[in-house]
Amino acid sequence: AHIARKYGFKHASTDLAAILVNGEVNTVFIATNHDSHASLICKALAAGKHVFVEKPLAIDIDGLKQVIDTICRYPDQQFMVGFNRRFSPHVQKMKKMLDGRIEPIAMSMSVNAGIIPSNVWVHDPEKGGGRIIGEACHFIDLMVYLTGGKVVSVAALQMGGRIPIKEDKMSVVLSFADGSIGTVNYFGNGNKSYPKEMLEIYSEGRILKLNNFRSVEGYGFRGFRKFQTWQMDKGHRAEVAAFVALVEKGGKPLIPFSDIVNVTLSSFAAVTSAREGRWIDLKKEYSELCIQ
Repeated sequence: AHIARKYGFKHASTDLAAILVNGEVNTVFIATNHDSHASLICKALAAGKHVFVEKPLAIDIDGLKQVIDTICRYPDQQFMVGFNRRFSPHVQKMKKMLDGRIEPIAMSMSVNAGIIPSNVWVHDPEKGGGRIIGEACHFIDLMVYLTGGKVVSVAALQMGGRIPIKEDKMSVVLSFADGSIGTVNYFGNGNKSYPKEMLEIYSEGRILKLNNFRSVEGYGFRGFRKFQTWQMDKGHRAEVAAFVALVEKGGKPLIPFSDIVNVTLSSFAAVTSAREGRWIDLKKEYSELCIQ
């Protein structure tokens, strides 16, 4: 009720059925706790709604299977996961600067994720799925977008020792179909005064550096040194505007569903790899779930 008043919503309810049966509602935005995403996606699609769901798509294999099956049954409805960073003007600039490359790229992402106490629900594997599945998926998707190809294998290491939460201090190494490689250093034991998200891309004697979604610096690019915005822009506004326009006018999905599934499986693989100490080939590990 407070949020409805603050942002001017006409109606607020805790009754999901009232939304799903309402013929005037053609689109559902899902921003609930992570464990409910998969089931709510399926219910909303079955009710004839377009769906925008915040990440993650699902927190386990069973939930992912349910979503894949449902998406296949309702192909005419728009569906999207809130991977906003690929819509940032900074990422769009980086993508453009890499156009025409011949060789694979190498990417290094540092995420100063911040400390979340161990008793908070996001760490619960059954409620939140953990921070790698729940949030680090953003940075896997960012690399999928920048390479233009799928993740094919994953390896990860998480911190050991006497700490209550190990999983949110993890390094994830990704290999891509085109030969590109990427590392996501997702660390939940840093300091708020340090920038949260930094990305470096190495490509054919050139380097791009993303500085916390405030600027992009180029080294070795003819005619380009720096792009910046007045404030941090992670692409949220552009992402939602593009989705609303897509629902209104129709067209191809903004993010291919195969990318969304690939990113989700990669996050699952990272957690498994860190726990079991092994490389994971996505096609071998999840042969029945990989979508081309």
